[in-house]
Amino acid sequence: MSAAPPQLESPAPLKQARSHATLHRLLDAAEALIEEKGPADASIPEIVRRAKSSVGGFYARFRDKDALLRALEERFLAEMADRVDALADEARWEDAPLEAIVEACATELVTVIGERRNLIAAFLTRTALDPEVRADALRFRALVSERITRLLMTRRDAFDHPEPDLAIDLAVQFAFGLTLQRVVSGRLRAAGRPLSDADVIREIVRNFTRYVGAADLTETPATRTRP
Repeated sequence: MSAAPPQLESPAPLKQARSHATLHRLLDAAEALIEEKGPADASIPEIVRRAKSSVGGFYARFRDKDALLRALEERFLAEMADRVDALADEARWEDAPLEAIVEACATELVTVIGERRNLIAAFLTRTALDPEVRADALRFRALVSERITRLLMTRRDAFDHPEPDLAIDLAVQFAFGLTLQRVVSGRLRAAGRPLSDADVIREIVRNFTRYVGAADLTETPATRTRP
């Protein structure tokens, strides 16, 4: 987690720095247990034990486990927004070719899915039940598309697609949809075989560059054909 945890809106208001530290210990413990066991088996007593807190301390901050998950979602999206901002910083990519940017974005997405799969699965379950969580997820996807579109449109001359902003947005949605299948099923399969992370990254880059009309780009290591 970051050295300066974000201020969260969903938990009960806190006034002391020590209370904020306890809050993030509870969130850290809950996230670790969800990744280890899944959300159903991450019990409140085990969360507070691992956080070196108390059941009373938990309920001083969260109404119930759903409220805890809401705070985890809020913190996760804030962290991901910071990562997207860093990834889409134009200064970072001043002289980089388009395919290198797309590969970095695909790698970031696949890495996050791999590292936080059970946590994201818990959020996906909640999107079907909670309109507020669903709205947060859609806003985040729109944020990613906006940031990536703004970055890649600086290389608009590389695109043959007549509506490059539309193409970029749809290509981002394809990448999200493909990788979220891994959250649901645990492993992506296609053409009768499981796909490795390198396979998925390669195919996202291929799909992205060809769809926006940049199919003549030099292939990067991740996009080269398997031997």
